[in-house]
Amino acid sequence: MDCENTVNSESNGFSWKGLAALIVILIIVSIIAFLLSSIEGFLAGVVVIFIGFLLSFFRDDLKRVLGLSTKQKEPTPVAEAEEAPLDKLDKMIHLEMDKKIVKERQSLAKTIAKYNEKPKKQQKLGLEIVKEATALLALLDQAKSQAIQSGKHDLVAHYEQIAAEIEGIREKYRQ
Repeated sequence: MDCENTVNSESNGFSWKGLAALIVILIIVSIIAFLLSSIEGFLAGVVVIFIGFLLSFFRDDLKRVLGLSTKQKEPTPVAEAEEAPLDKLDKMIHLEMDKKIVKERQSLAKTIAKYNEKPKKQQKLGLEIVKEATALLALLDQAKSQAIQSGKHDLVAHYEQIAAEIEGIREKYRQ
C-alpha cells in the first residue's frame, strides 16, 4: 500500500519535499518583498514578479540542485534517435544478405562435391556450377552495393574477396 502511494505521488508530480522547498522559496521571496516595500510598493511588486519569473524559468535546475528531481538532464539529439532504427534495419538487411550468401556457397560446394564424385555427369554438373556461381556473383554484387551505400567499407572488401573466389570457380568449371 505504501509502495502504491509512493508511485502515485511520483507519477502525479507531487512530493512533500517539493512542497517544503516551494514554501521556503515563497517565504524568502516574501521577506525580500517586505524589505523592498519600505522603499517603494510598486518597485517591490515588480522585483517579486521578476524573481518569480526567474524561479519558474529555472524550475528544473533548482529541483536538481535541491535534490528533488530524479531525472538527469541529458540532451538527446534527434539525429541519433532517428538513426538507431535505421541502423537496426541496415544490420538486419546485411544479416539476411549474408545468410543468403552462405546458403548459396554451401549449395555450390555440394554441387562441386557431386561433380568430383560422378564423372559421367560432369558436363551437366559443370553447367549447374557455372549457373550457381553466376547467381552467387549477382548476390555478392547486390550485397557489395548495399555495403557501399551504408558506408561499410570492410564489408565491401570482404564481398570482393568472396566474389574473386567465386569468379575463379566459375571460370574453372566453364570449360
